[in-house]
Amino acid sequence: MAQEIKSLIHNPEEYHRKMQILYKSVTYDEHNVIKKVIGEAVSDTKCHTIRVLSVGSGNGTREDLSITLLSETFPEVFYTGVDPAEEELRQFNTFSVSKKAQKEWENVEFEFHNETIEDYIEKADKGEVAGKFHIIVALQSVYHFTDPVTTIKQLYDMLEDGGVLVNLMQSGDIGKLAMEIGKHYYDPKNWFIDAEWVEEKMRERIPDAKITTVIQPQTCKINACFDEQSSEGNDLLDFITQIPNFRKTIPKEIKDEIMESLNNKKRIDPNGDIFINWDAGYLLIRKEEKKLH
Repeated sequence: MAQEIKSLIHNPEEYHRKMQILYKSVTYDEHNVIKKVIGEAVSDTKCHTIRVLSVGSGNGTREDLSITLLSETFPEVFYTGVDPAEEELRQFNTFSVSKKAQKEWENVEFEFHNETIEDYIEKADKGEVAGKFHIIVALQSVYHFTDPVTTIKQLYDMLEDGGVLVNLMQSGDIGKLAMEIGKHYYDPKNWFIDAEWVEEKMRERIPDAKITTVIQPQTCKINACFDEQSSEGNDLLDFITQIPNFRKTIPKEIKDEIMESLNNKKRIDPNGDIFINWDAGYLLIRKEEKKLH
């Protein structure tokens, strides 16, 4: 039976600090994948103003390219960002102002909500905030939903006909590792799940939706994770497992099992560097347009 823990997300400052260490370790080319995903998401959207909801929008840097692509495609963009991290949203607002000052995103209107997506959905149900969107984007935020399957279905219901829900989640070996950790631990604020798990659940929950997956291959250099004296390696290991002070806080037998799994998934390049597959899965859930009879 899985034991409840408080995962890394309970300390937002440490979460974001250790996430930056991950970003330094991951190698990927996100540009072409984002272009493909956004292009597919809006391929059938013909409107003057496109409404976008970003779930867990953070400070906006990860959505820079997608916002730019949308602003170049549509005359007007109404962009709603929802995130419980107040400082991240403050930085996003500053970022959007600087973009407008540089004559970019001039046709994008921003609205920020410092709250959980569950709180936002409740307000939308009451008509207090915007409740219909052409695109809903959740980049690496599904793990933190109170009930991922229910919340994704609620977001799907907020789509306009023909709209698309874009979920970015871990896939491949790193996703499998998360599922393995989930056999031992659970946290209501951090689900140990991957893109494949979510896709299976959503095909069951929304059988009429058109669901496609775009995989972005990427790797993460993890040499330091096998050096117990490396503070950066320990921080990276904390983020990989989402368990604070991983080496010191969990029982030896579970720690050894997780480290053995990580070791079995590793790949060593000709230079002796150690990598793990860190694929990102973009799960696109499209709401079919209603046909008139």
